[in-house]
Amino acid sequence: MPIFAFPLAFIGLLAVPALVAVYFLRSRAREQKVSSLLLWLHERQMWEGGQRVHRLQTPLLFLFELLAILLLITAAAGPKLRAGEEGRQLIVVLDDSFSMLAGNDEGPRNRAARALEQELASSRYESVRFVLAGETPQLLAEGKTVQEILRGWKCPAPAARMEEGISFAFELGRSRARVLAVTDHPPANPVSDSRLQWWAFGSARPNVAFVNAVRTRRDNDDRVLLEIANLSAASISTTLAIESLSQGGAANQQSAVRNSQSLTLGANETRRIALTLKEGVPALRASLSGDALAVDNEVVLLPESEKSVRVDLRLKDQGLRAVVERALQSLRSVSLSAERPELVISDVETELGNSEAWGLQLISEKDAASFLGPFVVDRAHPLSDGLSLGGVVWGSGRSEQFPGSPIITAGNIPLLSDVERLGRHELRLRLRPDLSTLQETPNWPILIWNLINWRSRSAPGLEQANVRLGADAALKVQTDVASVKVTDPNRRTTELPVHEKAVSIRAEAIGVYEVMSNGADRSRYSFAANALEREESDLQGAASGRWGDWSKVPDLQREYRDLRWLLLLLAMVVLAVHAMLVRRFRLNFTKESR
Repeated sequence: MPIFAFPLAFIGLLAVPALVAVYFLRSRAREQKVSSLLLWLHERQMWEGGQRVHRLQTPLLFLFELLAILLLITAAAGPKLRAGEEGRQLIVVLDDSFSMLAGNDEGPRNRAARALEQELASSRYESVRFVLAGETPQLLAEGKTVQEILRGWKCPAPAARMEEGISFAFELGRSRARVLAVTDHPPANPVSDSRLQWWAFGSARPNVAFVNAVRTRRDNDDRVLLEIANLSAASISTTLAIESLSQGGAANQQSAVRNSQSLTLGANETRRIALTLKEGVPALRASLSGDALAVDNEVVLLPESEKSVRVDLRLKDQGLRAVVERALQSLRSVSLSAERPELVISDVETELGNSEAWGLQLISEKDAASFLGPFVVDRAHPLSDGLSLGGVVWGSGRSEQFPGSPIITAGNIPLLSDVERLGRHELRLRLRPDLSTLQETPNWPILIWNLINWRSRSAPGLEQANVRLGADAALKVQTDVASVKVTDPNRRTTELPVHEKAVSIRAEAIGVYEVMSNGADRSRYSFAANALEREESDLQGAASGRWGDWSKVPDLQREYRDLRWLLLLLAMVVLAVHAMLVRRFRLNFTKESR
């Protein structure tokens, strides 16, 4: 049923008896016969017709005028209509970050779930929707019970963007929705929107956590750097245990705990621990003693795969060959091989053969000159990284016509160019060693290193074997691979499509991921995801409380729809029809009078 915001406006109904009186008195007027209407023109214009027209006109116009008065008075009373199923809507924004798991059974996540079940059991809301506030807001599936939805609230995210989640909730519910934010910390700013309530279920706790973990390859060993932070205002002792893992992720039985040491960290102290691993350790797990938050007490580090680029040297000019070989020998990630090469370096036009191979052609022209610059370098190109050509003498041909997009030019003379064909690059470098000093400066090994590194990054494999929780692991695959199968740490398998020989895999769970390509070679890759977020591990700012007051929001604004605009529109239509009828009756009367 509709309700009225201004019921006193119904006093305007007193106009109805006045309208009735006007028509009643007019209908009681007596007929007066005169000899001529010549001196009664004004009265004749005001008189609205003879007896036949009078009978048709009076009831019809009276009904329209009465209807218009009733519509205007009702609109002035401010009628509101219940909004239906969306009238009393609640949208719950859930903090999905891993800090909600602190305290185990009595942690913020479990306490919040019990409070929500109690709040929603009252059936005061006609619709309830849930939004997960992780790094990006996400609407949970509808049509399930509250218990089923809350069981899917796992809190694996490395951060909670509560402001973005609340804004997303208001866009969903618009002006009639109530929004309930559920988290473990107080709001950063006072809750000014009366449609919002903020519930926090956290408590300040001391916590020791891994905040950084890196494993890199150098020489023949792996270097490991661990950063451990005491996120509390008091000194804490913990035990650091390090062990190697087998390929399946279990502890290596042949080498049990590799290292175990006690650490005492001062208030808010961060300790860095560096380790050197011998070659052949497949995976490493480091763990801390149990405390308030378990997810940041363990990291798994896989060895970074060092991609070796197979280079085929097809240089007939011995001078050029010596210059190139000297630069390649300084790089560990190069293997000289003519079998399925990934990079072909030649001094003549040659067929690459392998569809995956890149080419670098060194062109030594007879008609050449030495250029001192100025050199124009495309700094956006990977080959230009770190190059400084000041003072370099570059011997090259003089022609300005050269295929490909220029990377380095001497004025209008292209020196190095790039031609891309379906993801494969064919490079052309003009160089006369006898007229150049380029090969004698650090720019030459830098240029060759840029080329090898660029080709290595484009080769099949993972860019990183260890990523942070919530980050993307980038994988390059062969040309014939259309999709990959990903098995996450919870042993759930999904299939992801490959676009332009690349696929990005979001690390949404802690642990080791396994990836298998669906190509002919069925290549397998692994990477590890670790929770390394200092802000989420820091529980010192956690608190409990409730902020915001829904009672300050006018119920009529939120749960009812305003009908005044519709009544005013109908009144305007009625008055327009009334004016048309009056004009029509006057025209009829004028014709009859003539």
